Amino acid sequence: MIKSQIKVSRLLLSSALIICSCSCVRASPTSQTNVGITQGPNGRTTVKEQSPIQMPCVYQLPDSYRQSNSVTLRWRKDGKALRQVELGLASSTTSEPQLETMLREDARLTLNKETGSLHFASVLASDAGVYQCQLLVEGQSAVTSGSGTLEVIEQLKFMPQPTSKNLELGSVSKVHCKAQGTPPPQVKWMRETQLPLPTNVTDHNGTLIFRGVSNEQRGQYTCFASNSQGQISATVTINVVVAPKFSVPPVGPIEVNEAGVAVMHCQATGEPKPTIQWDKDLAYLNENNTDPLRFRLLENGTLEIHDVQPEDEGRYGCTIGSSAGFKREDVMLVVKSNKSTSNSIVTRIIIVIICLAFLYFVLVLGLKLWYRYRRHMGKVQLDDAAHAAVDADGHEHAEHEPCLTEANSSKNLKSKLRESTILEQDSQVADDIV
Repeated sequence: MIKSQIKVSRLLLSSALIICSCSCVRASPTSQTNVGITQGPNGRTTVKEQSPIQMPCVYQLPDSYRQSNSVTLRWRKDGKALRQVELGLASSTTSEPQLETMLREDARLTLNKETGSLHFASVLASDAGVYQCQLLVEGQSAVTSGSGTLEVIEQLKFMPQPTSKNLELGSVSKVHCKAQGTPPPQVKWMRETQLPLPTNVTDHNGTLIFRGVSNEQRGQYTCFASNSQGQISATVTINVVVAPKFSVPPVGPIEVNEAGVAVMHCQATGEPKPTIQWDKDLAYLNENNTDPLRFRLLENGTLEIHDVQPEDEGRYGCTIGSSAGFKREDVMLVVKSNKSTSNSIVTRIIIVIICLAFLYFVLVLGLKLWYRYRRHMGKVQLDDAAHAAVDADGHEHAEHEPCLTEANSSKNLKSKLRESTILEQDSQVADDIV
């Protein structure tokens, strides 16, 4: 009897445990096996460039996760985040910092929140790569789809488009032609309508090389690019030019009196013929900022300014230019006022007077020195004559010198004394003048 009661108690306890475990299982949240991606971008997809394409990402997510968890659907390309969208109501916290700055802005890409698919409005060659989609649930490991490879058949095109060019006469120049496509295209140049290239022009892998540019090489050249997609072409015009050069550059500074005429020359050569444009302090001269009655631009490029005013002073630049290039030279115009001109004349007169006074002083000083020299020489001669007279009276040199009479000796002495007196008077006059 007791044993039967014990068995009944054990059965009741087991039933209670089973019921409790079942109720506990029902009350627990849905396990992670209910969160997953049923279809992703698996396999290899090939599409032509500029065509639309949609890559699938079908996911499974219970509503309970949307209400209480942060859930993010993210697409990756070559392992890098490309696009993402929030599926849950809670705010997301991601383990990748500054993720928003990593996502490139591209209007061609659209991520559908409901279906999870990634749509390309127009595929580019740069879109080729390996793609994956992910479900990121906060607090759980990410659920990742299989990898899908996108191959893009690049459209045959020129990159960049060839353009016409001006080549300097006698120079070595190059004209490039590059094309892209799948498979890689072949590129070649022809002249005009399938004519061979001229002398000294070669085609090296799509690059035209001109050695010693001449007028015979001008004309139209066509670049052809071809592969299995077909053939494309681009025609450019080659012009032979001569860079503009100054034949008569502006030379200065130029000084002109107020109300006078200023003439600034500027002439140039080149092919094609260059144009000439004048500016003042880097502001181009035109009808709006000049007086046509005073400013005249001649056909040869010379600029004339009549009735020059003080405000016309400044730096004038001459720019020559054509399709071959541009060059610029400038010149300074200095306007001298009438007041400064009169002051200059007075200054010159004063300088002339000072110079004349200095010359007069030098002349007088020279005369004084000359008179003094004459006086000195007169005294020397007088002394010599006196000594000679004494010697004659004493007969010291009787045997060697002729005898002088007393009358002759006294006459010579008087003559010397008269000369000495005249020299002293002249010297005194010179001293008085100084």
